[in-house]
Amino acid sequence: MAHEHPAHSVHHIVPGFGADRAAHYDTQASVNLAGSQAAYEIGTSALTAQLDGQDTASLLFVGLGTGAELVPYTRFDVPGWRFTGVDPSDAMLAVARQRLEAEGMLSRTHLHVGELHTLPPGPPFDGAQMMGVLHHVEGEEARLELLREVARRLKPGAPLVLGCRVGKDPELTNVELRRLRAYGVPPDALERRRQHFAVMRPIESDAALFAMFAQTGLVAPRPIFVSLQFKVFLARFEPGAAG
Repeated sequence: MAHEHPAHSVHHIVPGFGADRAAHYDTQASVNLAGSQAAYEIGTSALTAQLDGQDTASLLFVGLGTGAELVPYTRFDVPGWRFTGVDPSDAMLAVARQRLEAEGMLSRTHLHVGELHTLPPGPPFDGAQMMGVLHHVEGEEARLELLREVARRLKPGAPLVLGCRVGKDPELTNVELRRLRAYGVPPDALERRRQHFAVMRPIESDAALFAMFAQTGLVAPRPIFVSLQFKVFLARFEPGAAG
């Protein structure tokens, strides 16, 4: 049965991801990221392809949010697989719990409220996914530490699917803002978004991301999905490769 371990060392009310946003997050995500559902399905496709033939597997999802990225597994015929979802927002995981129960997946999903480092030690995972998290972490050292923490939780050779914003191209930013306008985002909200983009510090480039991968034992990265400035990569953990 699914269960949760609140982590008392972290704040469960996460700025920007509390109860006021959790109920509407998926609708907002589909506007903010064109093809968000496709990204989740491609992530599922990549991990199931890498682990094809395994009747049982354990997968880690960092920043699970509302659980939408787990839903595609219902179509991939992996009834013996188990999932662990970690997120610092209990409001987001409350939505995930309801969704996964409706999809018949809650009984094989462990939900943990807290940041990844608060997840109790356990057997290493067969694979992992981290969508839309890394670019919210400030500073290269903190990003490297998060990648190291993910890698510490993986078996040697385990695949990782990682999606984040890469680069800061003014032309592509204008495309994003124009699309948001077409979806009815009001002018004042668009201006706030423009200001947010101006101060945002995403990963600078594919090369910068790959350099972080190399330092944490993540090898052979390849792109599997791109939506403007959001990119998803498939990599593999090899402990001896960390630079």
